[in-house]
Amino acid sequence: MIPVLYKANATDFTTYGLGALAETVSCKVTEERNGAFECVLQYPSSGRLYAEIKKDRIIKAKPNDTKSPQAFRIYKITTPINGIITISAQHISYDLTGIGVMPFSLENVAPTMAIQHILDNATR
Repeated sequence: MIPVLYKANATDFTTYGLGALAETVSCKVTEERNGAFECVLQYPSSGRLYAEIKKDRIIKAKPNDTKSPQAFRIYKITTPINGIITISAQHISYDLTGIGVMPFSLENVAPTMAIQHILDNATR
């Protein structure tokens, strides 16, 4: 699968977003059990979408031949070396690590009420 680039606020990954990164030199996804789930992509600075590659944008790529494509958020872009940049992205599920909730205690409440309490008190 050719990786596809999306804007940072994208939620619909059924389209081609900003476009397919067809000139990609290499794309490697690593998934460790109870560990990192990352995508490292190499792309030429002469590529059609080079100017669109920015931190916090999303790349959709297949982690392997059998799994469905996954979304990865760009967190690091290197400067070009020999005309190639390296893009590091982590799975979008890591976006949740930046949302905190103050400690609280609830007793004898329905699960929906507990979840609503968490959502109401989450820091964004």
